[in-house]
Amino acid sequence: MTSKKLTPPPSLGRALNYATGACNALCQHMLAPHDLTLAQWVILSALWRRDGLPVGEVAEYTGNNGPAVSRILDRMEDKGLVARQQDAGDRRAVRVWLTERSEGLRHLQTFWRQVNERLLEGVSDEDVQRLFGLLGRIERNARTRTADEPC
Repeated sequence: MTSKKLTPPPSLGRALNYATGACNALCQHMLAPHDLTLAQWVILSALWRRDGLPVGEVAEYTGNNGPAVSRILDRMEDKGLVARQQDAGDRRAVRVWLTERSEGLRHLQTFWRQVNERLLEGVSDEDVQRLFGLLGRIERNARTRTADEPC
């Protein structure tokens, strides 16, 4: 009995999912020597731009929900990468601060450029602009349809 290789349908969701998985794996590989995960780097990248962010803004920046960000921050605190402190002006709010150790990793602030260089090798500037435009439109379409259409 001969077996033909199963060919997946031309699903945009599948293509985006596979591309995302490959991109994440590349980032994890590149960050491993620094003992960082991609999720931790994303938080550090926000704090390198503006230290002392409220946890809610960190969650919004990363696209994660509050409990997920709290778990990531717990691990980052254990590694000495961040410190959380109550906001002096609003005792309900907690702010996240860089530490000496995370300041020592500031050279990774432009890590995204290295990733983009690898991912976009051989892609023209025009195609890069088109790609970002298309991905933005796809995201907006998905968010609009999720909000407007019943299940």
